[in-house]
Amino acid sequence: MFRPALLLLTLLFGNAVFAQTESTKVFGDYDVHYSVLNSTFITPQVAQAYGIVRGKDRALINIAVRKRLGRGVTKAKKSIVSGSSSDLIHSAELQFTEITEQESIYYIAELRFNNKELRTFTINIQPDPNIAPYTLKFNKTLYFN
Repeated sequence: MFRPALLLLTLLFGNAVFAQTESTKVFGDYDVHYSVLNSTFITPQVAQAYGIVRGKDRALINIAVRKRLGRGVTKAKKSIVSGSSSDLIHSAELQFTEITEQESIYYIAELRFNNKELRTFTINIQPDPNIAPYTLKFNKTLYFN
């Protein structure tokens, strides 16, 4: 099965992406692909090109929204993406940056973390300004790499 967000990450970050997993959540006519990976998985050149700080204690959150057009066809969809990440004590707002490359659109946020830390992510995705945002919530344990 074609996995757009994984393909985008592969193109952006190279083979290191396969060390992480990508998941999909369906909201109405939209597929939201999301993943969290350690920033050391990207090359120094890619990090420099996108202004990303690499480090064993830094993660990247990737969100890609695709509108289902029918017959298995999807199209990248610009969206308003915001959210936060929390551990048992602290919460941090995530600042997403939109990256557009040809027919691809995805949103990247950076996050500092402690080794073996369980983080809860709450992401609001609004692909249509005329509807309320969808809320994506998931947990991920992050490890130093």
